[in-house]
Amino acid sequence: MAPAHSSDTKIIRRFAALLSALRDRPLDRPALLQAVREQQAYPGTGSATRMLDRDLEYLQRLGIIVERSRTRPPVYTLHGSLPIFTPDELRTLALLRDTFDAGHPQAPAIHALLTRLTTHLTEREQQIYQQQQALQVPVQPAIDYAPYATLTNRLEEAITTRRLVRFSYRSRGSLAPKLHRQVEPFAIEYYERHFYFVGYSHNSGQIHDFRIDRIQDDEHFALLERLPPDMVHARRLITFRYRLAAILARDEMSRRFHNQRVVERLPNGDVIIEAEGRSGFFIRRTLLRYAGNAELLEPAWLRAEMAGDVAALARLYVS
Repeated sequence: MAPAHSSDTKIIRRFAALLSALRDRPLDRPALLQAVREQQAYPGTGSATRMLDRDLEYLQRLGIIVERSRTRPPVYTLHGSLPIFTPDELRTLALLRDTFDAGHPQAPAIHALLTRLTTHLTEREQQIYQQQQALQVPVQPAIDYAPYATLTNRLEEAITTRRLVRFSYRSRGSLAPKLHRQVEPFAIEYYERHFYFVGYSHNSGQIHDFRIDRIQDDEHFALLERLPPDMVHARRLITFRYRLAAILARDEMSRRFHNQRVVERLPNGDVIIEAEGRSGFFIRRTLLRYAGNAELLEPAWLRAEMAGDVAALARLYVS
């Protein structure tokens, strides 16, 4: 037996489909029926026509005006509307509100949209929306990325239109920016509490993660020619092995790396794990979080870099 609220959910889904279909432009009756059927909100039978008339009448009672022309077939035009949210949808909106920290580059736009969607809520709906959510996964960047919103939008345009990008970049620990003349854009990713522009550099012949706050939005920045459709450079991940202490290996292991798998179990309970990482820097920094419970084993060159990191850290605490 279906739950008591299932019919209400179907009605709300039909209303949402109608408003979505009419939001951009007026539609005649056949086009409107086709649009709501494509959203799987209406049955593909003759009853859909009667259902459409009934739903439009209900919307009219709610104060949502859908004008019907006198032509044949009639054309329907939406004149403004207020969305109706279920409690679950209100909690989802609240989750979105609490997820994006003020330091996110799109935070102002996200919160402006949420304000538009929630200003008409009733007192009861506001109570649901304003409740603090039990499940929270806030995106809290290490620095304020809001000032980089314009730059982020320009990089998104490069990714969407597949345009080469030219920009000056200030590497970690470097005072003078370095000019990267051609970078093929791949994606914008968020990890380690920073936003990175991922692209293939024609200068180095490798894929790099450029921290967005270190990209110089100056006279050198430009979108260049479009990339051919068949031009794709795959990221070459670094394969490595590390030992994880038994105290951490007993439970479900964190999936911090690509293709992570246990290749050996030692008598003392420790495990040897083989995995792939995006860069040596990312691998070393991630394993350092385990402190003495993880040991980078190979490749030898990466282990030597890790030893250098640990030695530099030890010097800070040796008197």
